[in-house]
Amino acid sequence: MAGGIRAPIYLHKGEYDSGDFRAVLADIRGLNIGVIPGFAGDGFKTTAVAGSSARVAVAGGRAWVPLTKAGVRDFRHAYYIDLPSPGVQFNLATASATADRYDLIVARVSDDTDATTYAEVALANYAPGNLAPGWAVDVVRGTDGAGTPSVPYDSYLVLARVRVKKGATSLSAADIEDMRYATTGQGDPTPITPLRTAPGQSVAAVAGNQYKGGLIYAADEDRVYVKGATDARPLVNRAFMTGQTSRGSTGWWGVDAPGADMSGMVLRYDGPAATYDRVGILNYQIRVIGAPGREGWHSIMTFSDTANYWESLRKYEAAAAITPHAGTAHVLIPKNKPLKVWHALYAQLGWAYLDEWQSYSQMTVVPLE
Repeated sequence: MAGGIRAPIYLHKGEYDSGDFRAVLADIRGLNIGVIPGFAGDGFKTTAVAGSSARVAVAGGRAWVPLTKAGVRDFRHAYYIDLPSPGVQFNLATASATADRYDLIVARVSDDTDATTYAEVALANYAPGNLAPGWAVDVVRGTDGAGTPSVPYDSYLVLARVRVKKGATSLSAADIEDMRYATTGQGDPTPITPLRTAPGQSVAAVAGNQYKGGLIYAADEDRVYVKGATDARPLVNRAFMTGQTSRGSTGWWGVDAPGADMSGMVLRYDGPAATYDRVGILNYQIRVIGAPGREGWHSIMTFSDTANYWESLRKYEAAAAITPHAGTAHVLIPKNKPLKVWHALYAQLGWAYLDEWQSYSQMTVVPLE
C-alpha cells in the first residue's frame, strides 16, 4: 500500500480548492450571509463622529461577504472578514454647497485576480478602499442632488447609507441609516449552537453564553429553552394547574383596605421562582358571611407579588342575603421572584368574613410570551 493521505476521491478527483473550503464553511454556518452582530449588536455598525466634519466610524466586527461574479451572488460561497476592535474612522468627501448627497459605506472583497499581496493594515489613519489585506471598508460616493448610488463592485456588503447635507460641517445620528440587515439578501449569519446545562446547573447560568434565538437544553428539566433579548424562556408553553396552597378558615374577617401586606387574605398560592415572567389565570368561587344585622360593601381582590390585579364587582348587601363571588382574574408572576398569589376579602368596616364551605380557587400558570 502506498503511503500518505489523500483527499476523498469523491471530491474533485481527490483535490481541494478554495471553493470547496468555502462550501464546507457554508454548511457549518448555514446559508445566510452578512454581518455577525455579536452580543452587543454593533458589529460593523457605522456611527457619526461627534464634533468633526463629515467623519464616520465603523465598529470592529466579523462578517460573511457573498462571492459575486458578474452581478450574480453565490450564497453558498462566501468570504469571511474580521475587523479588529475598535474599528476604523475616516472622512467622507466635503459636503456640497448646493445639494444633499448620499454615500454608501460598504465592506468589499477583492476578487481572485487581485494581485495585491496580503498584509496587515494599521487601523490608525485608515484609508477607505485599501485592499492590501484582501478586503476593505470602502465608500461609494453619491452624486450631489441624486439618490442612493449603485455599488460598482462584486462581493460586497452594504453597511450604511449616509446623508451628507448641503453645507454640512458635521454628521448626526439621524444622517446615518443602518443598512446591515435592511439590505435585500443580507441577514444574520451567526452560528447558533445549542447549549445544555450540566446536572444541577440552572438555565440562567448558561444563558449569558447563548446568542439571541439560540436554544438551551435544561438537563434537569428535560426541557428546551430559547434565548430572548434578555433571558431564556421555555420553547413550548408547559402550563400547569394548581390549587391554593393555603387558605383562611371560616371566621377570617375582611378588611377595609387589602394590600401588599396580605391583610384580608382568604386563599393563597405559593411556589418557586422562575427565570422568566409568567401569567397566572385564576378561576374562583368564594363565599362570604356577614355579621348578623349588618350590611355593607364587599368584593374579592386578587394580588400577585405586591400588586393588585383584579377586583370583583363590589356588592352592597345585607348579612342575610349575601351572594358568593365567582370570577376569573389574570395576574403577572414576575421573573426571579417566588410565586406569591392570593385572594383578599374587602369588607367595608370589616363587617364580613370568609365562609370556607364551597370556597375554592384554581390557577393555571403559563410562561409569558
